[in-house]
Amino acid sequence: MERRDEFLKAVHQRPVIAAARSPEDAAEAAKSRVAAVFLLGGSILTLPEMTQALRCAGKFVFIHLDLCEGLGRDAAAVEWCARTLRPDGLISTRSQLLKAAAGQGMMTIHRLFLMDSSSLNGGIRHLAANPPDLIEVLPGLVPKAITRLRETLEPPVIAGGMVTEEKDVAQALGAGALAVSSSERALWRMGLE
Repeated sequence: MERRDEFLKAVHQRPVIAAARSPEDAAEAAKSRVAAVFLLGGSILTLPEMTQALRCAGKFVFIHLDLCEGLGRDAAAVEWCARTLRPDGLISTRSQLLKAAAGQGMMTIHRLFLMDSSSLNGGIRHLAANPPDLIEVLPGLVPKAITRLRETLEPPVIAGGMVTEEKDVAQALGAGALAVSSSERALWRMGLE
């Protein structure tokens, strides 16, 4: 749990998480002010270099297994990531992958897509039965849902998707989010310390 505590402290101090989809994004994120990076793309060919560059830059690295090419969506892919890439954690919409990641000693982030109150209620029930370390809610511009998730569930909430301006960051943090994830490079340079 020591690494998880370090992560929570780091993103509390610098609450914008870079969402990188390409090697170019990862290189830019490595030079940025962010404490953590979500790899939302790449392939079995590019992920080793991307994760290594980010780790050398002192960033916390999370891989969204559902979005990476060349990897299966199974326990073997999770184990390969843990052994080969050694990220701090795994992001997925699939609870079975997150359970496998936790078994490999990685932090887990369940990505929850909200479309209406039914998806919010169903998500709360599912996450209560299968608690991850953190929850990423999309879109990140739903302060009412962020507040409800924080009041109902124990894991910290990260707001992601459609967060493009500083006011979006402030709104999500004001609603109780621990941090926001964004592919907007200008936000990676925000002075939120």
